[in-house]
Amino acid sequence: MPKPPAPLHPMPRQPFRRRRTPLTLDIVRTQEDFLALNTWWDALVDQCEMRSPFLRWDYMCLWWSECRENDARLAVGVLRDAEGVPLAIAPLMLTSVRDAGRRCLRHLSFLAGLGHAHGERLDFIVPAGEEGELTPRLCRVFDLLRDECDTVRLNHLPEESPNTPHIRAALEEHFDRACVLNRHASRFIRLPASWEAYEKRHTSDWRSKLRRRCKAFIHEHAGSVALGGVDLTIQQSLDELHRLHLMQWPEGVSSFLTEVSWRFHQRLARRWMPDQHAVMPMLASDGRVVAAMYGFIERGEFFQYQMGWDQDFSRLSIGRLVIRWCIDYTIQRGLVVHDMLPGDYQYKKQWCESSRWLLDLEAHNPRSWKARAFHALRAARRMLPRGPNPPHDPIQS
Repeated sequence: MPKPPAPLHPMPRQPFRRRRTPLTLDIVRTQEDFLALNTWWDALVDQCEMRSPFLRWDYMCLWWSECRENDARLAVGVLRDAEGVPLAIAPLMLTSVRDAGRRCLRHLSFLAGLGHAHGERLDFIVPAGEEGELTPRLCRVFDLLRDECDTVRLNHLPEESPNTPHIRAALEEHFDRACVLNRHASRFIRLPASWEAYEKRHTSDWRSKLRRRCKAFIHEHAGSVALGGVDLTIQQSLDELHRLHLMQWPEGVSSFLTEVSWRFHQRLARRWMPDQHAVMPMLASDGRVVAAMYGFIERGEFFQYQMGWDQDFSRLSIGRLVIRWCIDYTIQRGLVVHDMLPGDYQYKKQWCESSRWLLDLEAHNPRSWKARAFHALRAARRMLPRGPNPPHDPIQS
């Protein structure tokens, strides 16, 4: 097993200096003004209580470059001090969606919150400890933008975020029918000091099966571990991930491999993998890559994003083995959380002992007849019987 790189320690937070001068809220709408926020964006993300790679400047900026719909417009709320320095940011946009039932609606949503390669943990960017003072002022953006949208759809807002109560209160104040539309479980592991300590959390039968598969992979298939971007070039790693992920979807291409999404992730990986902000643990048999995991590291936490494996190794549950190597790798990195992100899959329940919740918030413009019509039609459709639609589980027992 290769020696892992030194642990990635969280960047120390800079103490927030309260400014007694008046604060101003403006809405960034142009590409030029958006790019000018680069100077402050990640410095503010570093101070947030919530940890999310999906709030990083690279993710947001590349998403806007590659994935936005043609009619999308920036509507980024920025709270500034008297010198014009950003103190907090509401990463928002105005856009339509491809869904037939919503296509006529103008949505106010998180930047990177809809469509291809959307973010999984999105929020307002406010320094920790300052949410009580700054977030209500930042939430005035909803009042300023109300007449430019039919509906608000804020997807995957962490329920535990200190911003969440203020955002919900602002939606209730300025819009109609503000509600939690969906609540997604994001299962995660609180990482112990060693793999052996993690194993002990599971039954002896679980440990025995996994150990037998590991031994069979090593001794019968010349199995070994590797790290994308280290043992393979970044481009080779991406090519292998693409090939292996495609094997999981024989009946069609997953959203991860659509042309737009894949182009975005290639650009993101080339930017983040050199400093291991994005990582790709892999398994190889006789030198050929047979499984790969792709995820992000953010201030001591790992976010498991996508994976793929060779179907010829399904007898060994090679998908489980690459998860095992990935968890071991994150432990060796000294990380504290391994988050498998939302998705109601059985394998996540088996690996994770804890959950934190992500909310999809929705609200409607009381002055929009389109929003009223949409809400009435949706209520009527929900009265019709619907059959079960179980999710595709990429890991089989």
